[in-house]
Amino acid sequence: MTLTALLPTLRASIPAPFDATAWPAGSVPTLDDVTVRAMSIGRYADLCGTPCVCTGPAVIPASGGVASGVLSTTVVVTTVMDATPDALRIDASLGDLGVLWREARLLGRVSHAYDEPFAVLDAHGAEVCGRVVLPGDVRPGDRIAVPCPGCHTVGEVR
Repeated sequence: MTLTALLPTLRASIPAPFDATAWPAGSVPTLDDVTVRAMSIGRYADLCGTPCVCTGPAVIPASGGVASGVLSTTVVVTTVMDATPDALRIDASLGDLGVLWREARLLGRVSHAYDEPFAVLDAHGAEVCGRVVLPGDVRPGDRIAVPCPGCHTVGEVR
């Protein structure tokens, strides 16, 4: 349990916990975004639309953040199309990408709602493609960023 999970109002002053080894090297959380090598993922999604992907070098395990010369990590940004109290439908297909749902981040706004578990339904099916914990007030139009190990293209998520 983290401070931002216990007291969601703290999200207005400190970013939620962040596992830097799950994201591309050089990734930094902000209150309502993630930057990858100083590029805002939220702004990137504004320019490209969703779903979109941003790939960078993976972090070498136990290296203190050193970028790998051969491994990659991809960040997928997706938009919530429909939200119910226990499920989210997104505009991407992420079933086979090995998404690290534990690292999902809400982009573009700071929520003061308590975290809730959601089943994630992809754009093309009724089957659950993952389970995520996000603020309980997630609504259609919200953007979510999730890291995936490996190098993936936008064609794989559409």
